[in-house]
Amino acid sequence: MHSGTSGSGATAAAKISFGRLIAYATLQLPLAMAALPVVLNVSHFYGEVLKFSLEVMGPIFIGCRVIDAVQDPVIGLISDRFSRRGPRGRLLFVGLMTPVLAGGFYMLFDPPDAWFGNEFLMGVWLTAALLLVHFGYSGVSISYHSHGAELADDYNERTRVTVAREVFGLIGMTFAVVLPVVLTSPRVFGNTTGYMMLGLIFLPVCLVFSLPTLGWAGPSVHPPVVHGERNAFIAFFSPLKNRLFRRLLLVFVVNGSALGVAVTVILFYVEHVLAGTKFDAGMILLTYFIAGAVSVPMWLLLSKKLSKAAAWFFGMICSIVGLGLAVFLGQGDFYWFLAISVVTGLGIGADYGLPPSILADVINSEEGGDTKGKTGTYFGLWALATKLATALGAALSLPVVALLGFNPADGRYSTTALVIVYVVLPVLIKGAAAVLIWYIRIEALRGSVRDEMLPRA
Repeated sequence: MHSGTSGSGATAAAKISFGRLIAYATLQLPLAMAALPVVLNVSHFYGEVLKFSLEVMGPIFIGCRVIDAVQDPVIGLISDRFSRRGPRGRLLFVGLMTPVLAGGFYMLFDPPDAWFGNEFLMGVWLTAALLLVHFGYSGVSISYHSHGAELADDYNERTRVTVAREVFGLIGMTFAVVLPVVLTSPRVFGNTTGYMMLGLIFLPVCLVFSLPTLGWAGPSVHPPVVHGERNAFIAFFSPLKNRLFRRLLLVFVVNGSALGVAVTVILFYVEHVLAGTKFDAGMILLTYFIAGAVSVPMWLLLSKKLSKAAAWFFGMICSIVGLGLAVFLGQGDFYWFLAISVVTGLGIGADYGLPPSILADVINSEEGGDTKGKTGTYFGLWALATKLATALGAALSLPVVALLGFNPADGRYSTTALVIVYVVLPVLIKGAAAVLIWYIRIEALRGSVRDEMLPRA
């Protein structure tokens, strides 16, 4: 162990051993592996394969998402209460919620065969499975990420924690992209059995990669969290008193909504603009996430050299430049777009690795006042903001692309509309986020990116 400067300006034992770091990080793989199929594959499985009514599915998705968003601050508060059960108390809550996540994911992709074709029973099953998987995912991720923020009080060690975690997360996303394509292939299992196998495979993956975290991750270096507020509503939203947290949330939501836009229309873009197949879309996503995973250590080094906010800013610029080049592409330009995916993948590495590390610093900053150290509550609101960003992107993209002339239901297939929504709109949103982070201060011990990069008077 050696000493370093903590996020609050104090000197603290800093170095986390490599073994402890990897043990903590492994759980992010099944978390990421679960997240993407719930967004990308569930609607295809129930709508295209099981022929479940889209008119019924839409309200179910919306209702479950609303409940999911509302429960996040509550789960954050519960996680804080578990911190009183010792330095590994949050991991106890993670252990309780992991079987809920695994069971809900399996349920989603293995509904009873006898219920196929019955709209009411399938609707009940889908609703129950979505509520279960959202509850399990939120319970695991909020408490798990909160514990990670409490593993060290050193500025750079916090980045090591988030970088290690997000490397496993990007590997998990890679699995989430590859497995559905392979398993549902006619040469392997086909659609129905393939999706059932996806749910089945997730069970041992979840078990194997959660055990190191639950058994060998390091203890929290923070004292137990005690909330003085009697009113739970005030406790939920008390982190918003921290001005740095408000600014960080603003940048995070604006930047994250660009990804929400892109994810919503990517399959349409690949099929109609690039004239690609489902396999091509899988290759693009695979390249994107592999590039992101490989780039994460690079952003760690850059954050040490400059600052975390400055490294994140350059990640945004990387995404803007890469995606901006796609405006020149059209049919048959699959390999050019694959090259662009490498560049934009580098940017996503910064998006995943750096903001949680900045958040860990902000939680323990003096600007937090009486909310300082209430990690679970902060991460509950952070999870809510993550879902808000994705929902904002999806809500923005679909009406705009339809307004501009792409709506398969009406037989309109304007490729220009897809280029505007998939390329131009995310570039503009990312640009707005880059301007924000350039001018406003979001780090506890650092100035704005402009202050850090330009000579000071």
